[in-house]
Amino acid sequence: MSIQCPIPILVLGGKLPSAAHHTSPCRVMASSGLWALDYEVYGDVQGVFFRKYTEDQGKKLGVVGWVKNTPYGTVTGQVQGPKEKIEIMKNWLRNVGSPMSRIDQAVFSNEREISTLEFPNFTTKY
Repeated sequence: MSIQCPIPILVLGGKLPSAAHHTSPCRVMASSGLWALDYEVYGDVQGVFFRKYTEDQGKKLGVVGWVKNTPYGTVTGQVQGPKEKIEIMKNWLRNVGSPMSRIDQAVFSNEREISTLEFPNFTTKY
């Protein structure tokens, strides 16, 4: 993979700095493109196969994470993957859900860039 550097590197005395003494600003700026976020979905989301459909959607998109029911009648979880897939999953959690569910609100928090995935797949926790 080639990274183009938008930051010009100043060359003094006609010589490039040696790699041992220089960290490219582009190397520092390069990222994995992986994101993680926590979510909680409110509404009629328990007893309507919301967790099963959420797990299936996560696997279909190729993201990883987990989903579980809470004692408060909500569904909570975490999702990790490429930013564009995370956005699709957020939309699904906010607007689609399982066929029998009624989503009143989806709250997303702790959205952050990560260097590696922390889960091997998408699972339902009990």
